[in-house]
Amino acid sequence: MNTVLLSKKNTDISVNIALTLFLTGIFMGALDHGIVGPAFSSINSHFGIGASWGVWSFTIYTLFFSASIPLMGKMSDRFGRKRIFMIGIVLFSFGSLLSAFAPSFFAFLLGRVIQAIGTGGIFPITAAFIALSFPDATRAKMLGYIGVVFGLGTILGPIAGGLIIGNFEWQWIFLINVPISILVLVFIAPIKIHQQIVKKPIDFYGILLLVSIIFLIMLGITLKHGWLLLIGIVLVPFFVKLEKRTPDPILNIEYFKNFNTLVVLVLSLLSGFIMASTINLLPSYIETQFSLNKSHSALSVTPLAAASMVASMVGGFLVTKVGAKKAIAIGFSLTLASGLSIAFVQSFALFMIAVTVIGFGIGIIIGSPLNMVMIQNVKPTETGSAIGYLSLARSMGSTMGPTVAGILIALSSEGYMHINILIAALSFFSVLVILIKK
Repeated sequence: MNTVLLSKKNTDISVNIALTLFLTGIFMGALDHGIVGPAFSSINSHFGIGASWGVWSFTIYTLFFSASIPLMGKMSDRFGRKRIFMIGIVLFSFGSLLSAFAPSFFAFLLGRVIQAIGTGGIFPITAAFIALSFPDATRAKMLGYIGVVFGLGTILGPIAGGLIIGNFEWQWIFLINVPISILVLVFIAPIKIHQQIVKKPIDFYGILLLVSIIFLIMLGITLKHGWLLLIGIVLVPFFVKLEKRTPDPILNIEYFKNFNTLVVLVLSLLSGFIMASTINLLPSYIETQFSLNKSHSALSVTPLAAASMVASMVGGFLVTKVGAKKAIAIGFSLTLASGLSIAFVQSFALFMIAVTVIGFGIGIIIGSPLNMVMIQNVKPTETGSAIGYLSLARSMGSTMGPTVAGILIALSSEGYMHINILIAALSFFSVLVILIKK
């Protein structure tokens, strides 16, 4: 009896250590999204390039991060989450080294690409690990930690970048990743993670075509290039035809035939759209609407991010108390109300309250509820790839949000108001869809 209890205790300790290390990987990935911002001008100056080229240090990271998510999620189901996570950490660390010591800007971009691919192997794996390692009673709460850690990394990214740039050379924003990565690898190496492995032929043609489609669509959206977007869309029917006759496709077409999983993917895309358009819009909106300087307007994102962190845990609690479906409806209801408030409010104090509320709504939506609904609708052996596609949908929405916002602002002097009305409309649509979902 004591041997059984000791074995269970050791298993629990291993699971908690593994979760801590997985969450550390997410924190590093989230931190790296924002830590480059303060070094933007320093990097451009070092390589002797203009801002139009320099922006690719962000763009190329986002593109390859999005493209690698479904691939790494699928590979984690096939080769094991621990192995793919470790590969992701190694790639992230190597990409950081290459970025820091790059002899040219193109070598620097290659480093960012490798970083992004490594990060794509971290996010979906963590959610899949939690889904299959924790019981129903605590699963939603544990999934909420992903949102907390991601929010913390998002907040600290620009702050950490600013501190490093103020005291060291810009290369240290990348070099700091290396010792942390080594520690993560050392600690996770001896841990045993039990998982049912899928043993089927690898869908190489499907992988190549899917990555091409995602890259073309994301690049088309980012650059506002219609032809790239059209080529990506035209390739979709060929991809679907290929996947239908593949024994173990990289993309399970049933996700899009099944109303429940399709709804979750659409809602994840909309959550990314709302989150990114809000975060990217806020500083410039406050600067023009309330005549604040750039440094003060940039701080406007902090209440949103802080509220999002808290809400990620609240989302897990709501799933336990009222169910994932109602929790999602509550989250989108908050973004609906605050989106309308932000569009029409004139008082700065009321505006910041609305910003905090929308952050709270976003935190609930991108936390555990959507993950829980997706997990409930797929087989355990497909958890990694399913969560990967959920992350991909959110990432694509995050790319579309700022692009659409920029177009609306360019078309009209009231573009800021129109984008918030659009956020409210999309939130209203999401509430209706989730309520009619079975």
